Order: sequence, then structure tokens, then C-alpha cells
Amino acid sequence: MKLWSVLLLFLLMPAVAAADISFEAGINVSAEAENASLAKEDAMKKAYREAFLKVSSRLTTAENVEKLNELTDAQLSHFVQEVSVIAEHSGTKTYRADLNIKINEKLLKQYMQENDMLEVVAAPAKVLIVPVYSDTAYPDKVIWEDGNLWRQAWLDKGLIKSGAYDFFVVSDTPANRAVLSDTDLNREVYDKLISLNHVKDVFVVNAVRAGRNTLAIVIRSHPGTEEKRLLITDENGETFDKGIAETIGYITLEMQGRTVEENSRRGNLEAVYHFNRLPEWLDMEKRLNHVPQIKNVRIETMGSHQVKTKIEFSGSESRLRASLENAGIYLQSDNGRYILR
Repeated sequence: MKLWSVLLLFLLMPAVAAADISFEAGINVSAEAENASLAKEDAMKKAYREAFLKVSSRLTTAENVEKLNELTDAQLSHFVQEVSVIAEHSGTKTYRADLNIKINEKLLKQYMQENDMLEVVAAPAKVLIVPVYSDTAYPDKVIWEDGNLWRQAWLDKGLIKSGAYDFFVVSDTPANRAVLSDTDLNREVYDKLISLNHVKDVFVVNAVRAGRNTLAIVIRSHPGTEEKRLLITDENGETFDKGIAETIGYITLEMQGRTVEENSRRGNLEAVYHFNRLPEWLDMEKRLNHVPQIKNVRIETMGSHQVKTKIEFSGSESRLRASLENAGIYLQSDNGRYILR
């Protein structure tokens, strides 16, 4: 089975290559303030930050993007090289705009290198692809059958690498077959696929071939989320190759967008830690403060053998749990209470 290198993607798959190396980001932003001038100022700060984080997520890990998100607006603005206004509208107290923002490649790479952020991209996240196929002449959807030419086209590519992600086609195993016994996939099926295949995300890519030169593609992640539709045409009949390239390009940008959105979130929870001796808590507090996602650890109450803390963190709770586990700390839920172990 072939391994597609980044170079091969650059040569053969322009949509994916753009997602890999682009230092530009399209941003849609809006803000409201006391007047239009302040609204525009707030909107531009938000736009600069979103563009900066989007581009950064193409070069480094989610944990490092969180650290970069701690830069002030003034520090972050130095990385903005160019801003193109596609469209804008200003009200008395509002401002909206579609922007294309270019980040200074040399400055960003230099900053990441100085802070040991560029070398950490060695472990890409795994994304599972489930290729479902049908034809206008034979409309039944298939996954495992020999007639699934769409799945075979994906398998022929081997491992596909794009940005911080490795793309795998769902393997033909008894466990996967049992889960994918029906092409109508609900949330439970997606969750089982993630668990079975040890991947970060699953995308079902449904392709319908209409003649030699046309392919209609529908891309879905979890049920209920917005689906993406692509219409692929190619005079040479290479619709499968072109369809795979555009699918990978779209999913890569979608995943990067999720990372930025998740990093922008803030949350907090209260947790209890039980200890026998005070040094045990002091050690735990030190370890908590070294977890990249945790922004602040505050003691609410302390007794002789337990401490109740309030933990402020960025991103989702599931990612917080994963970060804690990497540090050897486990967050457990007991009747609605969180306990650190």
C-alpha cells in the first residue's frame, strides 16, 4: 500500500496542498459597540486572532495553539502581514466584514522555532473515512461490496497526510462490518467507529456517480451537523481522484476550524482532591498548573485531608480530561461532583 507524502499531495492534490501551506485565512467577523468605530476596532481584533490561530493550527499542535492564544491583541497584530476586505457593512453601532488575512510566514515560523513549537507536529490526529457509493444506474448505497469503486479509489491512495491529520479508510473487519451493517448512520454508530478504530473523528463521504465525468459528493461528520455537498466534474473522467482531493481539502479546513473554535472556549469546574499529607496537594497543584489547557487553579476551601478547587480551562471538558491523563492526573465524576486522583 502506498504512502502519500506531503510532496506528492502538493503535486497531485492542489486543494490539499493549499490547506497545508497557506498562510492566509478567510474570516467572517462582526461586532457591536458604542459606535461604529469601536465596533470595527473590536471586529478587527477578533479577525486578527482567528486568522492567526487558524494559520498556526496548520503548523503545530492544538496544545501549542492554546499557548499562542494567550498572546495579547497588540502582540498578535505584529504577525498580520496583509488584510484584504472582500465585503463590509457598517451600522451606527455595528460592523461586519468578510476578510482575507495573510499572516507573516517568516515571523510566525521564527517565533514558533524560538519557542520549540515547530517540531511538535510529529503525531498527527487520525481521521477515519467511510466511503459510501451508489450509481444513478444502481442507486443502492454500498460500503463493503466489490462494486464500491469509490472506496477502492480511496484504498489505492494508501495513507493520506494533510496538515496535522492522517486519513485512513475504514478497514474491512468483522467489528467494523457489524457496526456498519446499515448505511443510515446514527450518532451511536459514529461513536462506536471512533472507539473501535482509535481515531479522533469520522467522516462519512457519500458519492453518487452520474455518468463518466460527474460525481456528486456529500460529506458528513456526526449526525445533525451541517453536511457539505460537492459536485465534481472532469473531462478526462478522473472524478474519483479529483473528488478525493477536494474532500480532503474541505475536511482539513473543517478540522482546523474546529481546533480554533475549541481553543477559543473557556470553561470552569469545581473539583475535590483528597490527600493524606499537605505536600501531596502541593505537588498536585504544581502538576495542574503545568497542564497547557488549565489557565488558573484557585482554592475554594481546604480541610485537614481535602481541598476543593475551582479550575479554569480552555477548550472542551473532554480535551481537558485527555490533557490531565497525559500528566498522570484523572478527573472522575461522582454523583455530579468532580474528583481529582
